Amino acid sequence: MIKNDIYTYDYFQPSEYRFSLDSVFLAQKVSELIKTEPDLEAWKVLDLCSGCGIIGLELSLHSPTLTHIDFLEIQESYKPYFEKNVAMIYGQAPSKVLRFLNHNYATLLSSEHQNHYDLIISNPPYFLQGEGLLSPNEFKNRCRFFLDSDFQTLFESLLHALKPGRSAYVLVRKGTHHGRNPLSDIKKILHSRASAEVCDEVRGTDIIQITKKS
Repeated sequence: MIKNDIYTYDYFQPSEYRFSLDSVFLAQKVSELIKTEPDLEAWKVLDLCSGCGIIGLELSLHSPTLTHIDFLEIQESYKPYFEKNVAMIYGQAPSKVLRFLNHNYATLLSSEHQNHYDLIISNPPYFLQGEGLLSPNEFKNRCRFFLDSDFQTLFESLLHALKPGRSAYVLVRKGTHHGRNPLSDIKKILHSRASAEVCDEVRGTDIIQITKKS
């Protein structure tokens, strides 16, 4: 990953769970991958499992022609931090459409969201239930573990909401220590409906590109 070429803000975020540079570098990488697309101003983008909005906001800075980004996050407690981050970067009346959607990602399986997004980016929980000890802090557990839904539903939802021919980019930690192969599991979920491949990594975490078949 090359050095970040824009200023990264000191984002507002909960003290219990801080974002990592993985989010910053994912946004930078995706911006490089889409920079030659001719119609970015018309794209609808989704930051899935967005937290306080770091990936989507960083992407909006690296790719300023993007004008419509949704931020889907199940934990409503993130919303005030997201709103402060938007105001810090763009002021009280941003020219972009930046929406915080307080939903479970299973919501994306509805007909309303089918084939809706041109690009999806995500840094979801890294661990399945049973892969490590839970913290006494429920908020932290929901950030780190698949507790509100499951791994398969995440990728089914993502695929349903993605437009044919478009791609999603997801940070996925290697499952070696837990005896699983996340990329293989994702390919089984997607079957013949989309391709999945590791296109890069961030500090040992894979960036998996998922491209929906046309």
